[in-house]
Amino acid sequence: MFGIGGAAIFGAIAPQNTIVRWLGLAGWGYSAYRGLSLSVEHVGYQFNPSPFATCDLFVTFPDWAPLNEWAPWLFEAYGECSKVVWQFLSLSMPQWLVVIFAGNLIALGVIVLAQFAKSK
Repeated sequence: MFGIGGAAIFGAIAPQNTIVRWLGLAGWGYSAYRGLSLSVEHVGYQFNPSPFATCDLFVTFPDWAPLNEWAPWLFEAYGECSKVVWQFLSLSMPQWLVVIFAGNLIALGVIVLAQFAKSK
C-alpha cells in the first residue's frame, strides 16, 4: 500500500512529463502486483494451513530499512499467519487485500490504455 502511495506521489510531481508519469505507473503496477502476490500467499496460509508452508517467525526487512524497529505498531508481526483475527463482510484481511490489489491492477490497466488514446 505504501508503494502504491509513493508511486502516486512520484507521478503527481510532474504528470505532464512522460518519463515521470510512466515511472509512477510502473511503480504502481509493481507495488500492486507484489501486494496481490503476497496477499494470495497469505490467504493460502489461512485457508490451507500446513506445517510445511508457513510464514516467517520474524519479519524480515532490509538492513537499510528496519521498518519493524522504526514503527513496530505497524510493521511488527504478532501471532501466527494461519489464524483469522479480523473479518469484514465475511472476508479476512488478506482476502480484502486480494480484492484491493486486484482492483488496483484493473484500474492501472484502464489508465495505461488511456495513455494511448488520442486527446482532443
